[in-house]
Amino acid sequence: MAHMSDKELITLERELALREHERNHQLATEFRKAALDSAAIAIRSLILVNGGAVVALLAFVGAIESQQSTEIQSSNMADPILSFAIGVGLSVVTAVLAYVVNLLDGDITYEVNLTWKHPYIEEKPGAKRLRGSRGIAHILAIISGVLALIAFFCGVFSVTAALPELGL
Repeated sequence: MAHMSDKELITLERELALREHERNHQLATEFRKAALDSAAIAIRSLILVNGGAVVALLAFVGAIESQQSTEIQSSNMADPILSFAIGVGLSVVTAVLAYVVNLLDGDITYEVNLTWKHPYIEEKPGAKRLRGSRGIAHILAIISGVLALIAFFCGVFSVTAALPELGL
């Protein structure tokens, strides 16, 4: 293997740095795309389950009341509807937090100095703060998602309890 001149070493070092800089930029771009994808998935899955339950219950109560000549206790369905509505709200919070987590991932990727010397990328001091914020948002997203699921199951159980009381 031939010995490289200083000029060749500098050229090689710059090429390696440019590749690493491009890789870092690609990661940041992917994280931003993931932020949008995560929010869309969270909105579709969590809101659909809870929101669909609210719509179904409202349609059910409307159908029962329009067909019954005697008054039924449709107010028994208020608690299940409330549980599902809370689930919708928590689902939106989860979606927003998922977006924030992925956005912070991208911001952390941008919180670097690109250099011409190995390792080519040096983290800035602000990256540590962003990592802390990301960790908090991640934990809150998980809690909110779990609470949205709990609200859904509370709604299911309260519907089950309310059906016999409707007098059908």
